[in-house]
Amino acid sequence: FTNTRKISPGQWYQYFKQRIKIPRIEEVKVPLPVTQRIPNWFKQLKTFVTRDLLSKLANKQYMVINLSLSPVLALFMAFFTKYYDATGPENKGYVFFENENIPVYFFMSVVVALFVGLIVSAEEIFRDRKIRKREAFLHLSNSSYLFSKLVILFGLSAIQTFTFLVLGNLILEIPLTEIRYWLILFSCSCFANVLGLNISSAFDSAVTIYILIPVLVIPQLLMSGVVIPFDKFNPKVGDPVTIPVMGELMASRWAYEAFMVTQFKDNPYEKIFYGLDQEEQAAEGKHMWWYSHMETELSNLIRWKSHWRDQNHEGVTKALEIVRSELKYETESIDRPRPELMARLEVGKFDSTTFLETRQLLRRFAEMYRKIDSTAEARKEALRLKLTSTPENSARLDEMKWRYTNRAIKDLVEARLVIHKVVPYGGRLHLKYKPIYFDDHRPSNFLDFRANFYVPTKHFMGQKFDTLYFNVSAIWFMTIILFITLYFDLLKKGVQALETRRKYRRKNIT
Repeated sequence: FTNTRKISPGQWYQYFKQRIKIPRIEEVKVPLPVTQRIPNWFKQLKTFVTRDLLSKLANKQYMVINLSLSPVLALFMAFFTKYYDATGPENKGYVFFENENIPVYFFMSVVVALFVGLIVSAEEIFRDRKIRKREAFLHLSNSSYLFSKLVILFGLSAIQTFTFLVLGNLILEIPLTEIRYWLILFSCSCFANVLGLNISSAFDSAVTIYILIPVLVIPQLLMSGVVIPFDKFNPKVGDPVTIPVMGELMASRWAYEAFMVTQFKDNPYEKIFYGLDQEEQAAEGKHMWWYSHMETELSNLIRWKSHWRDQNHEGVTKALEIVRSELKYETESIDRPRPELMARLEVGKFDSTTFLETRQLLRRFAEMYRKIDSTAEARKEALRLKLTSTPENSARLDEMKWRYTNRAIKDLVEARLVIHKVVPYGGRLHLKYKPIYFDDHRPSNFLDFRANFYVPTKHFMGQKFDTLYFNVSAIWFMTIILFITLYFDLLKKGVQALETRRKYRRKNIT
């Protein structure tokens, strides 16, 4: 052994080139085999649904509680709201028409649908966080995962609301043919499902999630129009003639109104008479309450005759604005506009001749509506006589009335307890008299749908829609908005932004 090399690296390289022949390797263009190919969107959806469904079916306690929750609540609510006078001299037993608790039962049904919908969905995404974190490397479709949740939750909500409705209807003797009630409850439950998924996605603690559930339910109770009438809200958040904006954002408000309107208007008994009732009551409201208030406004103008040319007199200005607005609407609705008269119903132009002409026109309207009222009443009476021509037909009609209509609901939708039948506001008169028969909306713009509570139809984009279907559509529209916030994690990002801001503020303080 020596400290110097006998053969240099260069010599070794020459030996290698002379003696070792490297075989030529042809380039292979065949793609590498993929052991885990990500399936398409529909296959992912199927896998997510299957996995979630099997995990829920395996959890016997979860299935028992969720499938028995709605029937138990229906049994409890329906049993205690099944009221009848057992001490009266004419004890007929239970009759649906006489049950004063039906409006309360409808409202509590909406609350139950919202509450149960939140309960079953509040932990869905929170519970899957570890699985989702492990699967994040596969870059699976987030929308397929969320849609799988909707498929499972909506299916569960359909079963829960159906069992609730069937059992409650059987106890309260509401005919099962009134299946349209299920559409309302199912829509509410689906709205609550998506709302629950939002809070499940946004918060990191199950305790926080379940604390938030009553916080979300309480506004639905308060802003539904049942606990506090909408015209009795703080004037800073509402006005005496329309529903506050916060109320329009509550699913409970849309659902409860849909329940009340469809129960009264669409039941088999009322369907026979509703068209004539609407014609009669609308005309009666005009020639009794509307006409008397217009006469009051004209009397006020006579009292303030010396101020007809005073631009600063608030009473004259408001009275002329109301008279002009109402007469313009009435003349245009019968295709007889009076632009020359409308031009003179202004401060500085109003005079005695205009006053007399206005009063004469008002009396013509009152007489026209009085004739419509009497004609509709006569037609209704003729129809009733025809339907009760024999004792058997009369008994059948009475049975339909006791079975399908409810006096408490009739009193509410007809606003019998409302003191002020006409409310002047915003330069026009708002009729509070029996709103279930009035559909003469005056939208302020193309998208304006706001109207009195319990109106039979809603105006939107120049069209008239039945209240039941419009309200259900409004609930589904809010559900879609909530799904968009869920898909883009808007609530989660908002919560994280607040936490980050609080953390950095705390560091700056210390």
